Amino acid sequence: MKVVTKEIEVRTTSKFQSMDITDLVEAEIGSVKEGVAYIFVKHTTCSIIVNEPESGLMEDYLNWMRKIVPPDGEFKHNIIDNNGHAHISAMLIGNSRVIPVAGGKLDLGTWQRVILLEFDGPRVRKVQVKVIGE
Repeated sequence: MKVVTKEIEVRTTSKFQSMDITDLVEAEIGSVKEGVAYIFVKHTTCSIIVNEPESGLMEDYLNWMRKIVPPDGEFKHNIIDNNGHAHISAMLIGNSRVIPVAGGKLDLGTWQRVILLEFDGPRVRKVQVKVIGE
C-alpha cells in the first residue's frame, strides 16, 4: 500500500468565490494507480464540494449559501472578526471529500469536479491531498 500526502495552496481573490481545483488536486495523486483520495481544506471558513463547474452553478452555490446563511445575520462570533456567516456556511457544507482513484486519476463522473467554496476571502487556502492505495 502507498500513501501520498501533499499540500497545495489556493489563492482566492474575493470574499465569496467558487474555484475548480480538480487539476491541482489530481496533479498530487503521484504514483497511486488505484485507491482513494482524501481532500481536506485546512480552514474553517471555506468548503470542498464535488459538483459541476458550470458558470451559473458556480454563482448559484454562493448565492444560495448567502440566502441560507445571510452574511449580515446575527452571529455572536462577529464580535471577534465579523465572519460568523463563513464559519456556519463551511460547517453546513463540510471541509473534505473522499474520491476514488482509478488509473492514476480521480474517478469522477462526467460533469464532476472538485470545487473550493470561499466564504471569507480573499485568502490563501491550504488543501491537503492524501491518496491511499496501490
